[in-house]
Amino acid sequence: MSYYRTLSLLLCLITTPLIAEELVILHTNDFHGHIKATQRYAGAAKISAYVDDLKARHPAVIFLDAGDAISGTPVSGMFKGDPIFEVMNLMGYDFGLIGNHEFDHGYRKIARFREIAAHPLLSANALGPDGRLLGDAPYALLEKDGIKIGIIGLLTETAPTLFTPIGNEGLTFLKPADLLRELIPELRPQVDVLILLSHIGHENELKLADEFPALDVIIGGHSHTLVEHPIRVGNTLVAQANHYGTHLGIIKLKLEGTPLSITETFGDLIAADELPEGKPEVENLVSLYESKVEALVDVTLTQVDYDSSADALQPLLENILATAAGTDLGYYNRTGIRDQLARGDVTARMVWNIEPFGNTLVKMTLSGADLLILLSQEPSLHHAASDIDPERQYSLATNSFIASHASLTFGEDITTLDTGLMIRDILIEHLRDQGLPPPRR
Repeated sequence: MSYYRTLSLLLCLITTPLIAEELVILHTNDFHGHIKATQRYAGAAKISAYVDDLKARHPAVIFLDAGDAISGTPVSGMFKGDPIFEVMNLMGYDFGLIGNHEFDHGYRKIARFREIAAHPLLSANALGPDGRLLGDAPYALLEKDGIKIGIIGLLTETAPTLFTPIGNEGLTFLKPADLLRELIPELRPQVDVLILLSHIGHENELKLADEFPALDVIIGGHSHTLVEHPIRVGNTLVAQANHYGTHLGIIKLKLEGTPLSITETFGDLIAADELPEGKPEVENLVSLYESKVEALVDVTLTQVDYDSSADALQPLLENILATAAGTDLGYYNRTGIRDQLARGDVTARMVWNIEPFGNTLVKMTLSGADLLILLSQEPSLHHAASDIDPERQYSLATNSFIASHASLTFGEDITTLDTGLMIRDILIEHLRDQGLPPPRR
């Protein structure tokens, strides 16, 4: 679809009266605390201005978030996620989802997020040690201008591998497919539109769409996938809006007949620079929280004359950690590097965005055989496996997230020593004193 055709359809949504049998779904995912507008990210105020305008003009709009609202910025990290949900309260969300990063401060913190959030946080398959659901509800049933809607919330069953086990002991994550087999027959007869709000990842969401054709829409998250237009699998639309608020997703469903059924669909992503000026009330709250961290993080550490992707940063960070720990090697998981560097000034805020989790530096001692197993978890192995002797003992510098999972996997075969030193503090000191070496060619 051409840009002008897409823009025309979006303008129609805002400026013309729309028939009652039409549902508009707005969606975000993997916001990761990026409430402040930047060149790349829309920020909370601009998104909320669009949502408010559309809700004022259209009788049937729902605004959904597919999880991982927190963990990714200084404001989120320093205040343990609370401000993000306070800001989201002003953005007009109707329902959210518990993602794996909502567990970053331990599962008990989720009760606090639920207390703050004005919108329900759904989760059908995340259970606490007592066997109770950690979300507000497994699903929601609602009606918008005569359209009956069901929304099921599901998180990836691999969640325990994605957060630290400390503070998250005794949790159970049921298989999403098993829950859908149970819930769809119950909910489908009650609704005109059935939505899966998913933090499972795009490829798995496509598989679920194929397996469960009774789903009308899957609003996805977790894989940070930019799905420009929803992918149709049978009659199911599968959507995802990248990450960090770079885009706002929009889906339009036209329903006709008795009972109502979907006859036409439209879906798109609205980029940050296409959104209106920010909502002042939201901007004021964002500015209030940003003012509490600016003096600490908006400090220039060094300058670089090149752009550095997360992939390029990985070996550089590993070398810095190995030097700081005095170990043979460093290992930093690629998925733990949450941002990139752009040429120009490198600030402490950028380091916070790259390492938002507050991990500490851990020294590990393990065999070459176990080291090869650990390194094999990365999609592309940049360490030369041929240089590692399986029979030799190695010292390794890594982060506390990796070390905690390695201890569970290898047990007494490895030793660990947590230095208590924050990795981002090590990175900030190194960049301030020594700068960043050029990337490998």
